[in-house]
Amino acid sequence: PGACGPDRALRTAGYNYQRMKHPTRPLPRHPLLYSPRALLLSIIAAMLLAVAGARGVRAQAENGKIDEQQAAAVEQTIQEVRLLKLKNKVPVVVRSTEEAGKLLEAELESEYTPEAIDTDGRAGAMIGLYPPGVNLKAANMSLLESQVIAFYDFKKKTMVVVNGALEREFPGQPPELQTKLDNMILAHEFTHALQDQNFDFGARDEALKSNGDRALALHSVAEGDATIAGYACMLGRMDSVILATLIGNLTSFSQTFTGAAAGVPRGVAEPLIFQYTDGVKFVAEAYQRGGWKGVDKLYSDPPQSTQQIIDPSLYFERPALPATVTVAGYQSRMAGWHKSDEDTLGELGLRIILENTRGTKSPDLALAGKWAGDRIVMLRKGETVTVIWLLAFRDADSAARFAAVYRKVLDGMHGHPAAHRVELKGNAVLVVIGEAVAHYDRLGPAIWKASTITAPAPAITPGGPSLHAALPAARSTPPPLRRLAAR
Repeated sequence: PGACGPDRALRTAGYNYQRMKHPTRPLPRHPLLYSPRALLLSIIAAMLLAVAGARGVRAQAENGKIDEQQAAAVEQTIQEVRLLKLKNKVPVVVRSTEEAGKLLEAELESEYTPEAIDTDGRAGAMIGLYPPGVNLKAANMSLLESQVIAFYDFKKKTMVVVNGALEREFPGQPPELQTKLDNMILAHEFTHALQDQNFDFGARDEALKSNGDRALALHSVAEGDATIAGYACMLGRMDSVILATLIGNLTSFSQTFTGAAAGVPRGVAEPLIFQYTDGVKFVAEAYQRGGWKGVDKLYSDPPQSTQQIIDPSLYFERPALPATVTVAGYQSRMAGWHKSDEDTLGELGLRIILENTRGTKSPDLALAGKWAGDRIVMLRKGETVTVIWLLAFRDADSAARFAAVYRKVLDGMHGHPAAHRVELKGNAVLVVIGEAVAHYDRLGPAIWKASTITAPAPAITPGGPSLHAALPAARSTPPPLRRLAAR
């Protein structure tokens, strides 16, 4: 297709375009789909060879205006490549870096109250997700303002392109190369519009606002889809060889972004890159199995956890849904406290905590793969924050090992004995950090009695109507917890 079609050299060299979305808070909500500037310099060099002698027009003109004719051509091409149609026109506007920053900050403030984002940062530090004293809003905005190139706002149904972002990042490039980069960004963001208009992505995302792990899994699908579609648009087609080239470049991209995000807490940076590395691999698996129709199915039958994104076989071959964990029983024991936030961290969140506290090469990281469900509740009283976190593991041995490891982690972070308790029952672990520990003699039993861990519905045989039926409405206490509660 003409608007994004490559020349022969580009098809030979390959082009790995990766763009990073906004960072996540410890318990993430994802209101916008962003396009940061983390493009690989090595791929830029390959593109320089590819565009030699080529001619093109700029989608983003020198005066900060979008070339509407070129943008329309990309819009048409991505629909042909992705085999989906836009139902409504997508407005494309150009904003300065300062204007885009204000839009992003306003969106952040509309989603989170100052108390909520402060609580999330402090709670994240208490459990080891963030370093002590982190300013979560500042960390988010710093990464956003330095990385964002464009974003699609599904609330306003508008694409925003940051004026001159690519030129500032890669000055002095031939106009033909800049054209291809501009077109790639447009193709990627138009794919997000296709997702929104065909699969009601915005509403699906909104429904997951209290489950950050599932929201991150859904966004990994969206970003993997848009990355592959944009790549296909640039190369004029998609096949197994092209897909393998894209996946092969993910490691170097990960290293590049890690360097670009130096100084940003791992708990902010890793969920970002996860969507474009693991997300691409996951969507690529769906494409290999069923083409674009197979990718489409991911929206009607989405993965339920980052665990399924990390290990696609848990989605495609031996479906493994997470348990539904609810935390209750603390209300009557914590007079004067109110719930500021709650969410699910998932395997990825647990892995980041273990990386932060045990080291990136520790054998204890394997415990994250044994995650089966969790729920964290953050309580607040004035300026004081306390945390209640209930985790389920796939077997009792993994739960026992995690409890032992995490006790040592908290001893090192908060002192021993200090304001933290870790209690094991069967395949479940209860963690309480902060002033709530002073009430643990009565609080702990009340939480164990009222909280529930609901096993997922039985997996449906591959080829059935759905591999991932909705989690059951009814909630029950699993046998290990029921027996212990009775005692």
